[in-house]
Amino acid sequence: MLCRSRGFKVVFHVLATSILWSAGACDAQRHASSPVDSSQIAEPLVDLMAVSWIHGAEDCDAGRRESDYVEWQQVRYQVNTVIFRQNKCSNYEAPFVYLFIGTEMALLIDTGATLDAGAALVDSIRAVTDLAVIVAHSHGHGDHRLGDDAFRNTDGMTVVETGAGAVREFFDFENWPDEPVTLELGAREIELLPIPGHATDDLAFYDPISKFVVTGDTLYPGRLYIGEWREYHASISRLATWVENKSVLYVMGTHIEMSKTPNVDYPIGTTYQPDEHHLPLSVSDVTILQEAIANMGIPRKTRLGSFILWPR
Repeated sequence: MLCRSRGFKVVFHVLATSILWSAGACDAQRHASSPVDSSQIAEPLVDLMAVSWIHGAEDCDAGRRESDYVEWQQVRYQVNTVIFRQNKCSNYEAPFVYLFIGTEMALLIDTGATLDAGAALVDSIRAVTDLAVIVAHSHGHGDHRLGDDAFRNTDGMTVVETGAGAVREFFDFENWPDEPVTLELGAREIELLPIPGHATDDLAFYDPISKFVVTGDTLYPGRLYIGEWREYHASISRLATWVENKSVLYVMGTHIEMSKTPNVDYPIGTTYQPDEHHLPLSVSDVTILQEAIANMGIPRKTRLGSFILWPR
């Protein structure tokens, strides 16, 4: 089963597009990429605080002509948890994309900032797993979904359309945005919580195996652009309550815009960030953000060390 809570229509949606394609591949892949030993699955393969991400180049035109140019950097955090970053020389947003693999299917969060990069990401994912993939989004802004068409045109991939209505329907949210739902990937349950405010369809994802909370552009080491202040305020309070009783190691956003120097961000449009902040944040950063908002009568730009509150 795919969704344990109120998600039966998701099961049929995904299986209708993938069951004929994946009948033989799933059984083989369960053993190839999803070992029975849960401790082995959960064992980190890298220290995310020490990872050096691709961060562009001083001369991107020259860099893109190099034979070893990489469109997507791939970091395998655990056996079944993979993080991708798009090259800043392809698009200055350089979004991060997350792949969580269960025994039955996989979840991909976002598809990148350019049309052309979608096909390369599909190839990278198919090199990791042959399972059917649900392609969801942290939110619907273009730099997180422009690769969608490549996934729509690939067997075994089901793309969740963007917009609050489409997200609510696909995942069968009954009480948006106040209550989460659970997505079952097979021996891996991902919990989804609506956190609108940056956009109308923002989601947070909690994975108890990696102990990641993926927060998209709602919280990351960068400029936290806020579209709807009241919704964002409520979402951060809801997020803080939600993570309180969860085992969370890292809060993972979808960009890096800050430097290693507290409160100092790279300018918008930068394609070279040689001294950038580490990607992971923590639950304490959720608390810092919540407290800053709670004490703010009128929304204003506020530098908070690892990120900047940036009301529009």
